[in-house]
Amino acid sequence: MIGLVVLAALAFAGFVVVGTLVAAGSVVLWVLTLPFRLLGFLFRGVGFLIALPFLVVGALIAAIGVGIGALFLFVPIVPLILLACSVVWLVRRSSRRPLTT
Repeated sequence: MIGLVVLAALAFAGFVVVGTLVAAGSVVLWVLTLPFRLLGFLFRGVGFLIALPFLVVGALIAAIGVGIGALFLFVPIVPLILLACSVVWLVRRSSRRPLTT
């Protein structure tokens, strides 16, 4: 029974040592690869700056396409809008006349 407790304590100590070594190695590798990561971010930023005008042109073309689609969608309702505007105009015009008794 005591042997199992000692074995468990030694296994736990071994896990702690191995975990510490892995953590230290990970930090060392992170520091060694940091310049390459920064260089990758730099290239990604330059690539985004090169692609930005194309993205803007694409967004403008998409907005124009959606605008034309919306215009074609609302073309059938134009006569109703004109009718409503003419009714409003007639009501306002007739309400300005003074009442005669």
